[in-house]
Amino acid sequence: MNGKYNIILVDDDFIFLEMLKESLIDNPDYNIVAFQSGEECLNHMHLNPDVIVLDYYLNSDNQEAKNGLDILREIHAINPQAKVIILSGQGDGNLVYDFVRENATNYVVKDNNAFENVRHAIDDIIKNI
Repeated sequence: MNGKYNIILVDDDFIFLEMLKESLIDNPDYNIVAFQSGEECLNHMHLNPDVIVLDYYLNSDNQEAKNGLDILREIHAINPQAKVIILSGQGDGNLVYDFVRENATNYVVKDNNAFENVRHAIDDIIKNI
């Protein structure tokens, strides 16, 4: 893989997705691919991502879109070892528990430090690969 790590970013908010991508693109070891739906992510699991950053709410454009918890379950059905960082504006403890129960690797709240926290979460996963 030439020292490159495949990172998939999934967020239905195009502007946020582009800003997140820009915050990570300066790392030459990251090969970043971004999608605006969980379904697109599932269709590209053949890329064998090392890390997936997955938003919880994915239905701003398509009200029928699956949420991040459903997509996480499907990701793990395809690859039980997938490393998935959940990204959400929700600080709800019950929701966090649901993601932990579904073996999310990390949970990052969308706040003023979200980009930095995602970067640290990715770095932590990469260190252990």
